[in-house]
Amino acid sequence: MRFSGFKKGSGRSGWALIMKTGNIILVLAIGILVGGVGHAVLADGGTDKSLKIFSMVYALIQNDYVDKIPAQPVLDSAIRGMVASLDPHSEYMTPQEYHDLEINTQGRFGGVGIKITTEGNHIIVQAPIDDSPAFRAGIKSGDEITRVNGVSTASLGLAKAVRTMRGRPGTHVVLTIFRKGVFKARDFDLVREVIKIHTVKFRMLKNHIGYVLVREFSENTARDLDVTLKKLDHRGMRALVIDLRNNPGGLLTSAVDVSSLFIPDNKVVVSMKGRRQERAFRSHGGEDFPRVPVVILVNTETASAAEIVSGALQDYHRATIIGTQTFGKGSVQTILPLFDGSALRLTTARYFTPSGRSIQDYGITPDLIVKEKIPHGARAISVPREVDLKHHFLNPDGKEHHVVIPSGNIQKHLVYPIPSGKDDTQLSAAIRILERKISD
Repeated sequence: MRFSGFKKGSGRSGWALIMKTGNIILVLAIGILVGGVGHAVLADGGTDKSLKIFSMVYALIQNDYVDKIPAQPVLDSAIRGMVASLDPHSEYMTPQEYHDLEINTQGRFGGVGIKITTEGNHIIVQAPIDDSPAFRAGIKSGDEITRVNGVSTASLGLAKAVRTMRGRPGTHVVLTIFRKGVFKARDFDLVREVIKIHTVKFRMLKNHIGYVLVREFSENTARDLDVTLKKLDHRGMRALVIDLRNNPGGLLTSAVDVSSLFIPDNKVVVSMKGRRQERAFRSHGGEDFPRVPVVILVNTETASAAEIVSGALQDYHRATIIGTQTFGKGSVQTILPLFDGSALRLTTARYFTPSGRSIQDYGITPDLIVKEKIPHGARAISVPREVDLKHHFLNPDGKEHHVVIPSGNIQKHLVYPIPSGKDDTQLSAAIRILERKISD
């Protein structure tokens, strides 16, 4: 999923960042390396020969191709092809794309406030952000964006469409919206604003059960969650539901900080292992809410940092996990800035839960499997898991070779809006379990 004007990355691939002075370190499930890129070392004569051939091919294209073409697009495509052959999550980013990624980590952007996803070549509104221009204009979940400023989204592509929708606050952008069964196509003239993402929403359910929806793990998520839990505690909260469904991930530090609210001090939350790095990230500050029974809701779109939190609280028996098999993003990406302003997002390690298990390809298996009900009027899109992606890594434990995930555990659907009331079968199951725990 993507936020227009903001979000780079998706739940399907998962993402996680850490900001440090001068560098961004990406952990698609999360790891952190500070460093730059030095000179390339030729491993052997074969590599040297291949690089010479590459230079010859490039020179022939520049000199003999039927039309004269700019050099940069050719080189960018060559680099992208090389990186794309590695795995689904390594990526070469142009200076503009890298700049967009840096903006994404700030949690504030100029845009119209739409969370979007894709269905084939179609760009679909997953949800408007509360009190945003799109929300106030009446754009709804399930709407299809067919044009941006009169240009077809099919020709723009997702990345360019997102980039076109964002811009300086106070400026206009026109979105052409198709709403099935309501109107054929309609233009919405929106004025961009500074959009701030509120990653934590909450309410009190019956029998003093607190409910917290965590949309993603950003810089302020742990702090906002701490404040939210204290408010619920003050209102007499006796149990808690943490909803991580459709959560694509986020910052590693945020995942560790959130886990630290529920598990004792100095416990391993997640560890990562690679050729050049091995590190454990530990809880800190002491558990603030040790007495409250917790249920975590997950689904196919629960990825990366959201899987780290789920795995940590499951391993320490601190929460009951309810839902369906999660995405299965268990590799670590590091952002390496290059001298021309571009950057390389390179897979550098795998991560492991506190008990040492890898969820790569496999995902987090809920303690209780409950599938989402797709109510009338809701839209469901079939989405892949990590194991379905081209060039995905094998699970280092060999799980995918000798452990078959029961088909009943998996529901490859992104449902939006998330069902409410009696239609939300997963939340209903969580409430029943917590009511029993409260009465015991």
